[in-house]
Amino acid sequence: MKKSISFKKGFTLVEMIVALGIFTVVALVAIGALVRITDANRKSITLKTTINNLNFALESLSREMRVGGGYHCETGVARTISSSVAQASCSISNPASGWTIAFKSSKKSGPPTDQCFLIYAYRYNADPSEQTIQKAEQTACHQDIVDADFDDLISKDIKITDTIVNVNIDSGNQPKAFFWFKGYSGIRQKERTEFEVQTTVSQRVGAN
Repeated sequence: MKKSISFKKGFTLVEMIVALGIFTVVALVAIGALVRITDANRKSITLKTTINNLNFALESLSREMRVGGGYHCETGVARTISSSVAQASCSISNPASGWTIAFKSSKKSGPPTDQCFLIYAYRYNADPSEQTIQKAEQTACHQDIVDADFDDLISKDIKITDTIVNVNIDSGNQPKAFFWFKGYSGIRQKERTEFEVQTTVSQRVGAN
C-alpha cells in the first residue's frame, strides 16, 4: 500500500520576523503614549499642589497683614525678631539674601493689665537649598521671635527663584504692601511647572 504523505503549511521565517517587527513598533508607540499620559498626569498634580500651596501662603500673608499694623520690612533672613519691632518701609527686588517682614497681629496676649498685640513674621530664604517662604508667630507677650519659631509655609517641592517686595508706610496714606514671586515646582524636569504670582495688601482702615 502506498502511504499518502500530507504537508501542512506554516509561517516562514521572514513572515515571523515581519510580524515581530510590527508588534514591536506598535508596542513602543503604545508605551510612549502611556509614558506621556503619565507625565502629563504628574505635571497636572504638581501644578495643582503648587497652586494650593501658593494660595494658602499668600492668603495667610494677606489676611494677617490686612488686619495687622506696624509693618517692619528689611533685607535678609532675620534670625531674631524683637518684640518691640519698629516700623520700616522697604523696596526689595530679587534679594540674594532674602527678606523679612514683621508686624503686629490683631490678636492680643497677656493679662488684662498688661495686654499686647502678638507679632507675626514672614521671611523669604533665598538660599539655593531653601528658596522658600517661612512664617513665625510670637508665642507670648513681650517675647522675641527666634529662628526656631519659623516653619515652612510652602512645600519643599516649590522653589521661589525671584521675588519683589514693596512695603510702603506713608503717613498720608493707608500702609500697603506688594508681593511678586517667580519660581517653579517639581523635582524632575518633565514634571517642572513654572509660575508667577503677585498680590497687593492694603491695611484695613481702623486696624492696628
